[in-house]
Amino acid sequence: MEKFAKTMFMAIPLVCNEIENLPAFLREWRKNKLTIPTYSGIIISEDNSHVLMVQGYSGNSCFPRGKMESGENPEECAVREVFKEVGLDISDLIKSDGFSENKREEKYSTL
Repeated sequence: MEKFAKTMFMAIPLVCNEIENLPAFLREWRKNKLTIPTYSGIIISEDNSHVLMVQGYSGNSCFPRGKMESGENPEECAVREVFKEVGLDISDLIKSDGFSENKREEKYSTL
């Protein structure tokens, strides 16, 4: 990430002076990134034989998910992220009371 950020900072004159502060900037960015709630939709086939997974950035499989945007509620975030990642509109299927929370405080909506 540091190499990518340095390349980007060099290409943007407005922030190129921040390169010397890059390690501190990235530490702060990572810390702030973890404070934004993340929501997902868990999509299971009607016969419970399949679950929809996507490939994450690290190559691991995960549920379609993403960070909440300003003004969104958890259901809206889950619907938007599932549609964005797999093209499936779950707005009529989502259960507002079907949330569970994991260790990193990311919440997943079950269908």
